[in-house]
Amino acid sequence: MTENISNSSTQQLLALRVMRLARPKFAPLDGFSHDPVDPTGFGELLAGKVAEISKESRHDLPIGEYLIAPQMFENIYLGETFTFYVNVVNESESNVVNVSLKCELQTSTQRVVLPCSVQDVTIESTKCDGQVISHEVKEIGQHILICSVNYKTLSGENMYFRKFFKFPVSKPIDVKTKFYSAEDNANQDVYLEAQIENTSNSNMFLERVELDPSQHYKVTSISHEDEFPEVGKLLKPKDIRQFLFCLSPVDVNNTLGYKDLTSIGKLDMSWRTSMGEKGRLQTSALQRIAPGYGDVRLSVEKTPACVDVQKPFVVACRLYNCSERALDLQLRLEQPSNRQLVICSPSGVSLGQLPPSQYVDFALNVFPVAVGIQSISGIRITDTFTKRHYEHDDIAQIFVS
Repeated sequence: MTENISNSSTQQLLALRVMRLARPKFAPLDGFSHDPVDPTGFGELLAGKVAEISKESRHDLPIGEYLIAPQMFENIYLGETFTFYVNVVNESESNVVNVSLKCELQTSTQRVVLPCSVQDVTIESTKCDGQVISHEVKEIGQHILICSVNYKTLSGENMYFRKFFKFPVSKPIDVKTKFYSAEDNANQDVYLEAQIENTSNSNMFLERVELDPSQHYKVTSISHEDEFPEVGKLLKPKDIRQFLFCLSPVDVNNTLGYKDLTSIGKLDMSWRTSMGEKGRLQTSALQRIAPGYGDVRLSVEKTPACVDVQKPFVVACRLYNCSERALDLQLRLEQPSNRQLVICSPSGVSLGQLPPSQYVDFALNVFPVAVGIQSISGIRITDTFTKRHYEHDDIAQIFVS
């Protein structure tokens, strides 16, 4: 859309031209009318095509035999750099002075003033002045490039006009995340699975997919880039790649403040298209739902994976106070009906008063009486002040041989 505005009925002396700058594309190959498997005729046809290219220039391939200049306004995607050339041309027979060009980019949320060096210049007749401007696109949706020109004629009349250029910005990739908590891990690790889908209409080559963790976590990337360095990074349209990250709390003993640990971090991604154009996106802060442990949380800190039958072993446990008040806790043990694992520790033991966000350690002496994979159950915690009971079953599994 173009809008010309002037404070005078005088015809405009200047013209404004805006051209988007883009890299060339690969030229599509013409098909053959013969089956390549058929030995008769295909060789002659191929030789004829090569001779035809050699004899005459390809007017439809203006910059070479294999590359073509963009024939239309290509799609612009979020995270890419929008580059264009704006040119002010004096089409009159007289000079104009005090020429100033202002370029703005209007989105649905803001108007950004783009840097422009064409300010208070004189443009002689049939001459021009322009500039290449680049801007990283950070929003999706409709964008409007607004170019305004102010100048003065030799007679002293102030002139003004502007033009509008509309173009849409699409989302190049779609990111879906899933969180997995390792409840049986004493370090309280959290695993993040990120699924990245190419929603554009061209191939992209992932250069970097990293997780920038929050201050509460340290991150480890779990990938197979060493085994498949190239295949795993190429994303064709509609292709999906999965990435896995392990997040460990910086302070394991402070993992009770789950309200502070719901913020995981940001996913940072960069890529290049088939012709090397660079794009970069960063997600907003990823949030996970804090586990609902209630007032207390029991974790197994140390236990053997395999034990011999009729040989006692020790299970180290840790009990956290996840509430906002002090708890007066008592440990009670219930023997399972099948009695495949007998807990020999005394029941009804007081664990004392436990302040908020603190923990207490205790040990269980267990005697296995049957072979196989056995579960440790029957842990009962009682808050003697509120008379609330907390049951913990299947807190760990042991292989008894």
